[in-house]
Amino acid sequence: MKMIVECRIDDILSLIGKKLTLEKLEDTLFLIKAEVEKIDGNVIEIEVNPDRQDMLSTEGIARAVRSFLKLETGLKKYPVRKSGKKVIVKPGLSKIRPFICCSIVKGVPADDELVKEYMHLQDALTSTHGRNRNKASIGLYVYDEIEFPVIYAPQIPEKIKFVPLGYEIEMDGPTIMTNHEKGVEFGYIIQNHKKWPLLYDSKEQVLSLPPIINSNTLGRMTVDTKNLFIEVTGTHLLTVQQALNIITASLAERGGKIESVTVVYPDDTTDETPDFNPQQMMLSHDEIIDLIGIDLTGDQIVQSLERMGYGAKSSKTNQVQVLIPKYRMDILHPVDIIEDIAIGYGFDNIEPSIPMTMTMGKVSPVRRLKNKVRDLMVGLGYHEVMNYIMSSPELLNEKMGRNEPLVTTGNPKSRKFSVLRNSLLPVLLDFTSQNQHADFPQKIFEVGDVIIPNEERETSVDQIPCVGGLMTDAKVNITKLLSELGFLLRNLGLEGKFEFESVTNSDFIMGRSARIKINGQVRGSFGEVSPEILINFGIGYPVVAFELQLPRDLNW
Repeated sequence: MKMIVECRIDDILSLIGKKLTLEKLEDTLFLIKAEVEKIDGNVIEIEVNPDRQDMLSTEGIARAVRSFLKLETGLKKYPVRKSGKKVIVKPGLSKIRPFICCSIVKGVPADDELVKEYMHLQDALTSTHGRNRNKASIGLYVYDEIEFPVIYAPQIPEKIKFVPLGYEIEMDGPTIMTNHEKGVEFGYIIQNHKKWPLLYDSKEQVLSLPPIINSNTLGRMTVDTKNLFIEVTGTHLLTVQQALNIITASLAERGGKIESVTVVYPDDTTDETPDFNPQQMMLSHDEIIDLIGIDLTGDQIVQSLERMGYGAKSSKTNQVQVLIPKYRMDILHPVDIIEDIAIGYGFDNIEPSIPMTMTMGKVSPVRRLKNKVRDLMVGLGYHEVMNYIMSSPELLNEKMGRNEPLVTTGNPKSRKFSVLRNSLLPVLLDFTSQNQHADFPQKIFEVGDVIIPNEERETSVDQIPCVGGLMTDAKVNITKLLSELGFLLRNLGLEGKFEFESVTNSDFIMGRSARIKINGQVRGSFGEVSPEILINFGIGYPVVAFELQLPRDLNW
């Protein structure tokens, strides 16, 4: 997915702090994995890597360029002063939207163009890092008009009343969901709950209905707004913290002064946010040299890291202590840092060499089979989706009413990505549950691998290629799905080799399910998904679905 950041050329050069020709700026951006897409007058469009969400703004790009050009190397420090202000989280939000992190930034410059840029960064972060507001959403407010402490509490929808952003009339919660464009677009995130999250101050002035819309008073930033209160709410604490750090650091790059806010949770635990204390990781010289293939000295490694905005110190024991800035949410493994060492050293400084062996590549047989399946599914009117192979026990087992063995990771970053998927059906249902606001009927499919534990294998797992598809509408027709499966199998060269056998399957309604047998072997199943499972996923329409295993060796 392309991520394009539109910048004013005079603005980005001012933030970099050095006069650069457009050619020099373009070359520098290319070396840090960003590319110039278009230049039109004073406007430059820059494509940044999807993992570098700290570079979704002019400020973030300028910071990276400034560091790479050695104008300001090493770990960027953002002083944070305690404000003494509090946000009180009331009980009842744990299953709705439990987490909130906040900051105050004072002395933020603002003109028409800058206000647009701040709003663009807010939207870009919530749609990418915040997973389209599902995991995190951001609100900016006029700090000087807020009476602290701010309250974050669940509220009955009919009792929620305020003037939403862009409107001049007061609306209640249900009206916002049906009449406001943001309510229509994002209402599905909270609508299934009996109460909705509400943010208001001590004078009962509403700040926002997260993650839907801000109020038109406290939540409307203008050129006269100099002091900002920033909040991020969400369902995943680390994502919320990272989003707050990225937007707060960007505003600080404009000269804003950061103040922290104390978040008080119902169990009396507190969280002082934002937190810019760097994370630490230790690397050895040997693993760096082995991966990059260049015999770098300790000083060269440190200089390369500092050029990429890290803090670094090399020891006499050939270890490197790396301090990772808190706005870098893409650093998950030592390999991520080693890649940045190579970038900091300069890809243009690496001497190319001819490989010792020559090989010719070709598409593997299973890849050709997968591509053919994709073409056939698209021909049947299905839209392809691509989900992560990492998933959660809740999604794969709990919501499906299953108790299947799962392959787990040793040190998961979050429970949501702690196991490897053993089936495509749960992830397809999860995708559908998050896209019920789109037009119906919906027909989606995925071709991908599932991982099944198998202690008899050397790897202890079987990695099985599969295709799964589902169709949802106000009314669904299992006969149509049966016909489409027949079309798929016949065009895979299986005419006369497959059969459908009625069977009871807990995933599907009794009497409306069958298994797919090819050459006498069970290869998959299909049917109308059980209402209990649809309720667990929050899907309001009936669904018919199938899942079919593909042979890796093409031997059906």
